[in-house]
Amino acid sequence: MFLKRAFLLLAVCLFFFTESKAQKNVTTVGIQYKPIFPVSFLGTGSETGIDRDVTFITGLKSGFSGGMTIRRGLSDLVGLESGINYVKRKYNLEIVDGSNNIDRDFRIIGYEIPVSFLVYIRLGEFLYMNAAMGSGIDMFASAVQVLDTNYNQVSFRNRVVQPAIHANLGWEWRTEKSGYIYLGFTYHRPFEFIYLNKTEYRRSTTDVYFNERKLNGSYLTLDLRYYFHEDPEVKKKKK
Repeated sequence: MFLKRAFLLLAVCLFFFTESKAQKNVTTVGIQYKPIFPVSFLGTGSETGIDRDVTFITGLKSGFSGGMTIRRGLSDLVGLESGINYVKRKYNLEIVDGSNNIDRDFRIIGYEIPVSFLVYIRLGEFLYMNAAMGSGIDMFASAVQVLDTNYNQVSFRNRVVQPAIHANLGWEWRTEKSGYIYLGFTYHRPFEFIYLNKTEYRRSTTDVYFNERKLNGSYLTLDLRYYFHEDPEVKKKKK
């Protein structure tokens, strides 16, 4: 549903906002920091599994994405954007066994190379809005294990490299000589689950409980960006 709405927004922007103005022939480099938030209706919340009378609750808790971004204005209306990001997803595992509860966090570290198609809308002299959609690749380094006296939890990566899709909506303030300040939101969704989380809980030596959950890796971020000032490229005329 979210992706359908994002596609619709891009179509509306292309059709109606013909007076929008992008930075044609400008290549802009920026830095970004994006806190991650779990949202249940987007498929990024907690999930519950039960083995007999023991409950396992696993879910995305928080995290962040940060890195470099580079943008190229293709025309007065559209542009392309790419970059590379470091991503830390923080998950929570809770095991509920009567009055005996276990609550632990674990982290999934990855890297992203996104490519986005942007549509710009000019709202004022310096204020712009843009909508973007694209795809990219997610990369993951290794499996993750958390071991304690009465439980063992291991997260196995699905693939080292896998594709993902993302949609973005944001606003930016473009100064004349001091760069751009940007605030927006991004929804990121891999095409497949990123990790298979397996948990073994031991109530006693002979009383063992198991749980498996696929971590889909989807998340919503608040995007904070700064783009450095660049002047438009001037094409030299041939003599």
